[in-house]
Amino acid sequence: MKTSRIVIFLILILTTSTIFGQDKSANIGFKGGANFGKYTPNKDLVDYNFQLGFYVGGFYKVQLEEKWQFQSELLLALQGSKVGTKDNPLTGFNGVPISNTATFDFDYNVYELTISIPLLLKLYVFEEFYLESGPQFGFVLNRKITSSQVLLDGNDNSFVKEDGDNFDFGVSLGVGHDISDDLSVNLRTFSGLVKRNDNIKSFVINFGIEYNL
Repeated sequence: MKTSRIVIFLILILTTSTIFGQDKSANIGFKGGANFGKYTPNKDLVDYNFQLGFYVGGFYKVQLEEKWQFQSELLLALQGSKVGTKDNPLTGFNGVPISNTATFDFDYNVYELTISIPLLLKLYVFEEFYLESGPQFGFVLNRKITSSQVLLDGNDNSFVKEDGDNFDFGVSLGVGHDISDDLSVNLRTFSGLVKRNDNIKSFVINFGIEYNL
């Protein structure tokens, strides 16, 4: 199912780019940079904090009008969130809390290897500066949990969310500056609109460079 969704959206990108690109000047390029991701919103006993990741990929850009461009992208990103849980009980092997024992906090990191597909309109407000916005689709290929802490054998670990939804959708907003005809820098945010596992949403800040071929 995951593979078929990705194929469908790749076809969507090619179709959309072809439609926009008819009789228009177009070019491709590569991009990459760092990201800072987290889940939202925080809960009574769970805090989410920013975690460092990265993204790399390519783009297809079409000049629509003098100040307008359409840009579709295919990115591979490592993102996720730091997760801090509070007041977790000590339990026996049966998962029942042990009476008269103290609770404990447990922190862990969620790393999600994700294919991201932004479809963006870019408006040049000045000759070298632009604004951009559009929908973004995400497909989680792999999810990994790490922690510097170790749980006791047999202790209930249901507060560690190892599994989750693999589809994400939201809106990207960004700004950029063309340093030259070939090179530009870009700052972008992604706000997830889909409630994923445990009613969380994704929020990611990307900062990187784009190189036009």
